[in-house]
Amino acid sequence: MLVPGFMAPDLTLRPMARFCEWLGHRVEFCGIWQNARCARDTLEQLAAKLRAISDRDGSRAVVIGHSLGGIYARELAARNPERIERAITLGSPINAPRDSCHRVVRVLADSMAALRGQREGCLTESCSCGLELTRQRTHAVPITVVYSRTDGIVHWESCIDRTGSDLVDHAEVMGSHGGMAVSSDVFRIIADRLAMPRREAASPGSCSPGGDAASACFGA
Repeated sequence: MLVPGFMAPDLTLRPMARFCEWLGHRVEFCGIWQNARCARDTLEQLAAKLRAISDRDGSRAVVIGHSLGGIYARELAARNPERIERAITLGSPINAPRDSCHRVVRVLADSMAALRGQREGCLTESCSCGLELTRQRTHAVPITVVYSRTDGIVHWESCIDRTGSDLVDHAEVMGSHGGMAVSSDVFRIIADRLAMPRREAASPGSCSPGGDAASACFGA
């Protein structure tokens, strides 16, 4: 299950899904045709999907989020640490996202909000959903932050986790914002993190290749 970036559908992460499958992991898409709905509604949808997969497999999932999807991945990890093994964010502006993105993205966000009759505050930090998604959290699961100084859409410094948590590691790549979804450098980082030992004794559904069952990968 892959959670795409802002305004993007699941299809944009198909190459990443195929790579995870090639590694031996099961991939499930989250059913998003265009990631531009109310953040609260989207999180409820993703949380329900996460619960269904976790209950079905009896194991924790790895959450991989691209751009806005990475912001959702962090929030899901904060709310559901017992269901998530690890979160990986790809070019996700976790610090003041509206001010850190290209102005075209801000215009699109305003336009989508206007279409829903929610011009003021929707998809911004002034919206209660925006405040919830971008506030600093105490991490309960490992998080890998992938960023690029040549992103072009999101300022790389907005992607940096400033909590100082030992559970967070950063990985820099070269490439564009959209290119992270198909980047061989990003894929190598994902493969490395998926191969890491689980946080406790291995169980069916391990996120590492060779487990008794394939793991579920989430993206954005």
